[in-house]
Amino acid sequence: MGNIDFKDKKNIYAIAVILLILGAAYCVYTYIWDPFVMDRERLENELQSAQAELDKINAKKHRIAELEMQLVQAEKDFEKLKEMFPEEEKVPLRLQDLYAVLRSSGVQIQRFNPEGTSPREHYIENRYSIAVNSGYHMLGYLFAEIANFNYPTAITNLRLSRYSGIAAELQKAETHGWTPITVSVSFNLTTYTSKKVAQ
Repeated sequence: MGNIDFKDKKNIYAIAVILLILGAAYCVYTYIWDPFVMDRERLENELQSAQAELDKINAKKHRIAELEMQLVQAEKDFEKLKEMFPEEEKVPLRLQDLYAVLRSSGVQIQRFNPEGTSPREHYIENRYSIAVNSGYHMLGYLFAEIANFNYPTAITNLRLSRYSGIAAELQKAETHGWTPITVSVSFNLTTYTSKKVAQ
């Protein structure tokens, strides 16, 4: 390679063009490309932050939907509990339920009396005194139906004795083929209501 002749106009023009190209490249890199790269990195970081925030919001929205469903279920459960433990004893409904199972079981009702209430710490007991004449199978059916009430019940003071007219009942059963009355039964049935908490 020979020396560059700086007196030759062509060489001077070539050097000037090269310098202009290098200057233009430097300006493009410094004032356009480098800021573009920095802006792109900044925007990517902002996008990642926004995506992370959006993921958090979506997770919270999902949790809110779950909580709303749990709240709806809790309200339903609370309504069921209110039916099971009402604030006041629904005597007509209780009597209706009890009379229905007494009739469907085929027992003969002798006594059916509300016997008052007994307050406890968190609830109130509502007692009913019941006396029936029945066969053993009828009595079992009766207690099974009472156990299936949609509210809590308790049977206490159960007393069984031989039915006074058992001989006639056995004779009728042989003649007509029906289930005889064999026992006289008395018991207390207890239902429960909630007690309002003092504010």
